[in-house]
Amino acid sequence: MRIALLGTGILGHSIAERLLHTYDSLYVYNRSRSKAEDLLSLGATLCNTPAEAIAAADALFLVLTDAKTTKTVLASAEEKTLFEKKTFFQLGTISPMEAEELNAYITQKGGVFIELPVLGSKNEAKNGSLLLMFGANEEQYHKWHDFLSSLGKVFFVAEPKKAAVLKLALNQLIISSMVGFSLSFAMVIKENIDPKLFMNILRASALYCSTYDKKLPRLVKKDYELANFTLDLLLKDLKLCLEETERLSIESAPLEISRTIIEQALKRGYGQKDYSALFEAIFSPKP
Repeated sequence: MRIALLGTGILGHSIAERLLHTYDSLYVYNRSRSKAEDLLSLGATLCNTPAEAIAAADALFLVLTDAKTTKTVLASAEEKTLFEKKTFFQLGTISPMEAEELNAYITQKGGVFIELPVLGSKNEAKNGSLLLMFGANEEQYHKWHDFLSSLGKVFFVAEPKKAAVLKLALNQLIISSMVGFSLSFAMVIKENIDPKLFMNILRASALYCSTYDKKLPRLVKKDYELANFTLDLLLKDLKLCLEETERLSIESAPLEISRTIIEQALKRGYGQKDYSALFEAIFSPKP
């Protein structure tokens, strides 16, 4: 089976590394070619256009910034026959409506669309411990389960729309947990309480989340470089969550507050930094 991957950002690049570790070859396309050139040494074949990658593969991973970018990239491969009998795995975080639109677009061209959002970032992708939400029918799930298991644990969700919503629900927890931890940690620091004491109590409680320990060194050192997930992308996902809460008639006030905090951090230049940089807007709010 020939495999291609479109989009070598933080997550896409790491998935490409994992695929090249597991399989002999991989066709890769990225709009900025320089961000994918290091994969050549691992055995990847770089494609100059999306059409070239699509033509070369039977199964394709779409790991692009958003649905608009994904549509643009796919639309550049104009020949309908390029899509026939090919399977497209959509891994980016998009809205349920966008998932349905991409499903219709690819299906109309003779391809198979599988909404496959993942939980985890570059480290989980590299070591094959992503959590994958499989949004397609049971027949497709059984067909692709073993293949996808090289990337992590695969959960059957059934519908593209539901897989997209599930991913947004989980990403909302990323937002709320980071905002909540940042607020508590700021209180501890400003009152000159020993952070180790705080963390020891937190770890021993039902309140604990492993993300807190993962982000703690960044907050202590104020080091937000080498992002696993940027603040810009977190805001993009938050906006998708807001759209979904409106569609489902769910109270969105907590998300609106988080949006204000994140936008304050963005104004300070943290957009391309790790999303834990939102701590700066909480610790030192500007009037």
